[in-house]
Amino acid sequence: MPSQSACRVEIERLHEAFVEWYTGTIEPAEFDRIDGALGADFEMITPAGDRRSRDAVLDSIRRAHGREGQGEFDIEIRNVELRQVIDSAAAVRYEEWQETQGDTTARISTALLREAASAPGGLLWLDLHETSLE
Repeated sequence: MPSQSACRVEIERLHEAFVEWYTGTIEPAEFDRIDGALGADFEMITPAGDRRSRDAVLDSIRRAHGREGQGEFDIEIRNVELRQVIDSAAAVRYEEWQETQGDTTARISTALLREAASAPGGLLWLDLHETSLE
């Protein structure tokens, strides 16, 4: 049964990998840190309301390797809240604050995570829905 602490650690772990990927501080060979975290049927709803499959999300991330300069991009995770736990799965809500070259954007995200020994952080991302914050 996933705990709030385990979910927070996984959310922060994956977003740290995103920062390292986008700033090019990890090598392309380390993409499995991101790839392995998303379940086979993972789907994302973007803040604009677009539905993206696992493959579309991963392709977009893969193409963005090193697009940001070191120190010019960061993500801060805030207010992680465990909303529901059913067996080995948890619905989690959190805020994601991104800073890119002095510009800050924020979104509230709801993710469905499931325990999986094969996932890099022990939790597999099954679904993600993001909404922009003002």
